[in-house]
Amino acid sequence: MKIKPSFLAPIKYSFMMLGVVFTTTLPVYAAGISGELEETVVTGRSAADSLMGVAEAASVGTVLSVQIEHRPILRPAEILETIPGMVVTQHSGGGKANQYYLRGFNLDHSTDFANYVEGAPVNMVTHGHGQGYSDNNFLIPELLDRMVYKKGPYYASEGDFSSVGSSRIYYARYKASNKIKLTLGEDGYRRALLVGGYNQGANVGDKGSWVYALESLQDDGPWANPDDMERSNAFLKYSKGDESTGFSISGLYFDSQWQGTDQIPRRLVKNGTLDRFDTLDNSTGGDTHRYQLAYQQWAELSPASRIKANAYLIDYQLNLFSNFTYFSQDDIDDPDFRGDQIGQFDDRLTYGGNIEWQHDLDARHQVDIGMDLRYDDISDVGVGNSQHAALYAMNSRAAVEQLGLGLYTSMHSQWNDWFASIVGVRYDYYDIDVRDKLDTSASGGVNDDFVSPKLSLRFGPFDNTEFFINYGKGFHSNDARGVVADAGVPLLAESEGYELGMRSSMFDNLQLSLVLFQLELDSELVFVGDEGTTEPKDATERTGLEFSVYYHPVDWFILDMDYTTAKARYKNNQYDGGMLLGDKVPDSVEDVFSLGASIELDNGLYGGLRLRYFGPRNLTEAGDIQSDSTAIVNANIGYQLKNGLSFSMEIINLTDRDDDDITYFYASRTLAERQNNIDPIEDYHSHPMVPRTIRVSMAYEF
Repeated sequence: MKIKPSFLAPIKYSFMMLGVVFTTTLPVYAAGISGELEETVVTGRSAADSLMGVAEAASVGTVLSVQIEHRPILRPAEILETIPGMVVTQHSGGGKANQYYLRGFNLDHSTDFANYVEGAPVNMVTHGHGQGYSDNNFLIPELLDRMVYKKGPYYASEGDFSSVGSSRIYYARYKASNKIKLTLGEDGYRRALLVGGYNQGANVGDKGSWVYALESLQDDGPWANPDDMERSNAFLKYSKGDESTGFSISGLYFDSQWQGTDQIPRRLVKNGTLDRFDTLDNSTGGDTHRYQLAYQQWAELSPASRIKANAYLIDYQLNLFSNFTYFSQDDIDDPDFRGDQIGQFDDRLTYGGNIEWQHDLDARHQVDIGMDLRYDDISDVGVGNSQHAALYAMNSRAAVEQLGLGLYTSMHSQWNDWFASIVGVRYDYYDIDVRDKLDTSASGGVNDDFVSPKLSLRFGPFDNTEFFINYGKGFHSNDARGVVADAGVPLLAESEGYELGMRSSMFDNLQLSLVLFQLELDSELVFVGDEGTTEPKDATERTGLEFSVYYHPVDWFILDMDYTTAKARYKNNQYDGGMLLGDKVPDSVEDVFSLGASIELDNGLYGGLRLRYFGPRNLTEAGDIQSDSTAIVNANIGYQLKNGLSFSMEIINLTDRDDDDITYFYASRTLAERQNNIDPIEDYHSHPMVPRTIRVSMAYEF
C-alpha cells in the first residue's frame, strides 16, 4: 500500500507533539535504577552477589565507568568490547563506522545489534552505506556512567536491530571534578580533552548539575596514505533531581573528516608490489556529522508506580568514498573508464521518543507498559560512481520517510523465593515511503507489522547460583529502497532465539556465567549500498556457548575472562546457478576469547593488560577458504599524584603482531592488471591491525 504524504504529515506532527507531552508532563523512573530487572545487573567493583535475584538472563549486564577508566582503547567504539564476546574492528579509515562481531554474526556495521546513547538510537535505517549503520566514533569514554547490555531477542522493550543484542550508553549526570587531558602518540596522534562538571547545590541534584566535555583529535595512522583524520566533539548535559525523580537534557556536537585506506589484495603484498599499509586508491575517505538533542525524565508517581520517558532529535549526514575492487567492474575497452570508486551519501533528521510505566500490582507482580516512536526524514540518500572523491554518475538517489511505532508490555512475577518469570509481548508497525529521484516509477510505499512474544524464567538462587530459560522473537527492518524495488524483500526480517543460562557467585569474589544459545533468522536479506540493490540471503541459524569469569579477590586487583564459540550455518545449502556452494555463513566469527587484568594501588600506581583473540573465519559458503586468526595485546600503566596530576602510557599491539583487523575473499583487479587484459582475480583482501603504537598522556584534575 502506497503511503501518501497526507498520511505521513499528521503522523510526523503528532509524533513531535507526543514527544513534547511525554517529556514535559510525565516524570519518569531513571533507567538503570533498582526496580527495572533487566537494568540492575551490576558488574565491576560491586559485590558479585548483587546480581542475584535481579537478572532477567545470564547474558545481560551493566558496565560501570570504573571498568573502562584505565582500559587501553584504540577506538571509541571499543567500549562495546566490554560486552563478553563482542569484537570491534575496522576495514577502512578511522572515521568510518566500525565492523562488529557477536555470537557468530558478522554484524557488518550493526544490522542486528541495537545501539543507543542518552536514549537516542545510533543505528540508521535505510542508510547510504548499509542497513543499521552505527557510527560510535562520537563516544567519549571519560563521560561514561554505565552501559546496559542485553543479548538475544528476549526483551519486550527492545525493537528494531536487537535480535543479537543491544547496548544503552548513559553519560554521567554529575562530575565531582574537572580534568584536562593531553595525549600524544605515534603516527600523528594528538588528542586534547576537557571534561568535568559543576553542581549548583550543596547536595547533588538539589539545584541541578552540569556535565560537559570538549574533545579535539587528529590521527594519521600507520598508513602510507595518512588518514589525516580530524574529529571535533562536544557534549553538554544539565540534570536535576535524584534517582527517584528528576530530568536531564543534553546536547551533542560531533564532526569528523578523514582519508580512508580500504582493504588491499594479498597477492600484491606477497609479491612486494604493496606494503601492508598501502592503498590502491588514495582518494577514498569521507566526512560526517551528528548533532543530537536528548531529553530524559523519570519519577516515582507513588510507592507502587514509576514512569520514565525520553525524546531525541538527531541531525545526521555522511559522505563516504570507497574502492574495494579498484578496476574490475567496467568494460576493459572503455576509454572513459575511471575505476570502481563509489560515493555514498546520507542526509537526514531523526526524531522520536519512548515512554514506559511500571506498576507493582502487589508484592510479587510488576507490570511494565511502554511505547516508542521513531521517524526518519531522509532528504537525500544514495550511491554513485566517483573518481577522486567526486561523484560523476548517479546509480541510486532517493528521499525516504520512515515511521516506526512499537507497543510493548511485560509482567514480572516473583512466584516464590526461588522462581520468577517475565512474560512479555511487543507489537511493531512500520510505514515507509520512497521517492526515487532518478526513476519515479521506482517510488512507492509499504507498511508492515510484527508481533513478538517474550519469555524469561529464573530459577534460584540456590547457594548463590541461578539458572535461566529465555525465549523470544525479534526482527530487523530492511532498507526501504530495496523493499519498494523488490516485492520479494520483506520490510521486517524475523528472528527467533532460545537461551539456557547459569550465573553463580557461590565462591567469594568470583562470578561465573555459562550460556547456551540459538538464534534463527528467517532471512538475512540486506540492501547492498555499494550497488544500490538488494542481495538475497537465505535463512540462517547460530548455535553457541559463552563462558565468563570475573574475579576480584582484593580491592586493587581484577581479573576477567570470557570465551564464545558459535556455529553459523544456512538452514539450506546455497547454490550459484546449479553449482553447490555449501552451508557456511561467510565472514562469521566462530571463536572469540578475551582476558584482562588490572591493578589500582593506594600509592597512585595503576595499570592493565588485555588480550583479545578471534579465530579463523569461513570466507566462503563451502568453508574451503578461511581467514587467519587475529590476536592483539594492549597494555597501559599510569601514576596518579596527590596534587591532581597524572601520567600514563598506552601500548596498542604490545607484541607487534602483524595480524589483520579484517579479511574478505572476493575478485578484484588493479589498473596494471586491467591494462594487461587480466580478468578480475579472486583473492584475500585484508586490512591490517595497527603495529605496536605508543601513546602517552598527561592529565590534571581540579
